[in-house]
Amino acid sequence: MSGRKGLFVGLTTVDVQYFVDTHPDENVKLKADEPPLVLPGGPAANAAIAFAALSGNVEFLTCVGENAFQSFIFNEFEKKNVTLVDAMQAKAYNPIMATVITNTLNSNRTIVTHHPDAVNVDLDHLIASINMDDYSFVFTDGFYPELAVPLCKMARARGLPVIFDGGSWKPQMPDILPLVDVAICSANFVPPGCNSYEQIFEATLAFGVTHIAISRGRDSIITPDNAIQIEKVKALDSLGAGDVLHGAFCYYFINGLAFENALHKASVVATFSTRFRGAQAWIEHWGNTY
Repeated sequence: MSGRKGLFVGLTTVDVQYFVDTHPDENVKLKADEPPLVLPGGPAANAAIAFAALSGNVEFLTCVGENAFQSFIFNEFEKKNVTLVDAMQAKAYNPIMATVITNTLNSNRTIVTHHPDAVNVDLDHLIASINMDDYSFVFTDGFYPELAVPLCKMARARGLPVIFDGGSWKPQMPDILPLVDVAICSANFVPPGCNSYEQIFEATLAFGVTHIAISRGRDSIITPDNAIQIEKVKALDSLGAGDVLHGAFCYYFINGLAFENALHKASVVATFSTRFRGAQAWIEHWGNTY
């Protein structure tokens, strides 16, 4: 594995993913042709898995807690070479569930889930257990700000880059963005009062962010100065592709590629991931192709 180690901080979900050839109408019972995939997911989780799949050394700080899925979640991350650090260890905690419906005709996915509640953790003990000298960067998806904000402050104090997944605008953004060096956002990340990409760039950079990009799915990735075109492939499933983009970007960027070069290389990985069903199936095929 690479000697550069990343600390990922954020959300873990339990994804139950069905594949169908038509989107369900209201008040119908739709039968899938095969059993669902059941896997851990979430923005930071999938990014951490992608980083590890590219030979990155990674620890993932998240909230699992004691529940019926605890062993399953830990076992799945162990299989993916991700070291899990549970901020809710030995505490009862309901898992964040996500039901995913993927249309096999166009690869689009529909997700029903919920945001996590604020968590009550022994923050002093947790912070004392983390040595920032062990890491080369910190990544956050913006969830669990009670964890992300102090850890990003610690990273900043030690001169480590903080990389941020802006999936959508959340109330905690004004607390997180001033601590961010690199923000890779989705088209759903819209700060208040913004009506164009130019305004989004301006508003985000005003927080002190150094680099920003907006991923527009299969269309392109745009920066304030450029547009990075996305390879066209026959996609089967777009679930997690944006998360793979973030994890792959972290790997290439922290290993020395310039910002836009790292984005381009990461887009190749993310696009490749859409050729397979599920957010993680691409991993077993990657080494045989690239």
